[in-house]
Amino acid sequence: MFDREIKEFVPLRQLGWAFLLAWVFCVFYTNAAGGAETGIVEGERPFGLALYYAALPLAASVATLGTIVIAEPHVGAPTTHRQLIVIAPVLTAISTPLMLIAPADPTLAAVLFAAGSVTTGVGSALMWVMWGEYYAVISRDRAELLAPASAVSAALLVLLVSAMGGWVSTAVTSMFPLLSGLCFKLVWTPHAAQAETHLARANRAAPHASAHQPLAGLGRTGLGIMAVFAIVSIAGMMYEGRLDGTPLQVILIFSALMMALVAVMAVSGPRRISMFFLYRWMCPTLVVGLAALILFGESGGIIAVAASLGGRFTFCLIAQIYFANYACAGRATPAQASSLGWLFVHAGDLLGVVTWLALQPTMVTSEGLTWLSVGAIVALVTVTMLVMGEHSTFLRAPEQSSPAADFPSVAFEATNDEDPVPEAPTTNAKPETPSSQADVRPTEDHIAELASTGALTPRETEVFALLAQGRSIPYIRDELIISRETAATHAKHIYAKLGVHSRQELIDLVRS
Repeated sequence: MFDREIKEFVPLRQLGWAFLLAWVFCVFYTNAAGGAETGIVEGERPFGLALYYAALPLAASVATLGTIVIAEPHVGAPTTHRQLIVIAPVLTAISTPLMLIAPADPTLAAVLFAAGSVTTGVGSALMWVMWGEYYAVISRDRAELLAPASAVSAALLVLLVSAMGGWVSTAVTSMFPLLSGLCFKLVWTPHAAQAETHLARANRAAPHASAHQPLAGLGRTGLGIMAVFAIVSIAGMMYEGRLDGTPLQVILIFSALMMALVAVMAVSGPRRISMFFLYRWMCPTLVVGLAALILFGESGGIIAVAASLGGRFTFCLIAQIYFANYACAGRATPAQASSLGWLFVHAGDLLGVVTWLALQPTMVTSEGLTWLSVGAIVALVTVTMLVMGEHSTFLRAPEQSSPAADFPSVAFEATNDEDPVPEAPTTNAKPETPSSQADVRPTEDHIAELASTGALTPRETEVFALLAQGRSIPYIRDELIISRETAATHAKHIYAKLGVHSRQELIDLVRS
């Protein structure tokens, strides 16, 4: 098993999301890329000007992502326009220096920053969505290996850039979107495009027509994401100085280790990566960072920044997987799901920046900092309680209404340097329609009869019912909240008791 997982990482192009993640952290979340000061933390600019520099890039991204959500049913996903796969990374790369250079003329500086903000906002938003589409059409197992590996790689890339200086760091950072775009062009094969088309078409054909109401399945999760990211954003600005050099590098190493630990804990456990898993890890980390401000005042700000940066990295990798699953569950098309995910993330960032700038005049005293930290902790706990109680945010859609179930060839695996091949077994050359699947869906009585004949245990009967519907071991693991090894062991016992040797033979037995 371990050797197989290592081989899956041989095509490093699949880690191309790491370059995009590293770019956004270098340009927006750290001082790794250098460049002009915005004065958000130091209070060197008046409110209006500080808001201009802080909010414009985020507003451009939010506007682009919102446009994609609305326009996708009419004009198609970004990946359906092949020229965007080239235009988006090039546009982002050539515009990045405009945000980082600082001309002496303030008017010229403002104009260049505006041009860079709008173009990078549009280009990077398109890239976020395209990588989200890729994660939606690969298997969950692969996504849960690639996303943490990409996030850890991104932290190490930011660490590398932070050790550089001057124009070198700016030049390297500007190359990241190009490298990410190149990787995406290599992984977005015709098979991947076909899989995305099938998944989007299945979603639009579903009875609940969620493609026209992509927010309907989010429940309170979307607002929870936005609120928590606003708190993360505020925590990251509670440090007066410019964070660079050794302190920044130590925090980046902490972030990489945190993500690696979260990934190992998730992959080795039965629940795997989920939004609940996110809150379980992020809340204690953020509370510790905010508590440091309460206990130590301004000197605890660096701990809050560490908690914020680690939380951002972890949040990004989990959001990438969560909204890919959101698409696979039939809640929205892949492009809409990814757009919604990053829309809430960037909107939360924007909310946090505006809140911080509005409250910054009260932060001149340690008492004001303490009250803001207490308020952030209360808000964090409240949002967590609301989201943790929202069971509809889990993406195990009803069996009859999940387009992903009706299109088993949507997910694909990429092995070594070969083209992707279908992951789930199917005897048809093309995906079946929901109606044709319903005609051959096994009945509960027939399943119960076969289970009784084979002397299956109650748990084996549950696994048997899912296998009979063509479900994979990862799906069964998540549906029954058991480990992958336990699900595989149950499947092995079922095959032996029923005298079959593969899932297809089992399905044929049930349908006979």
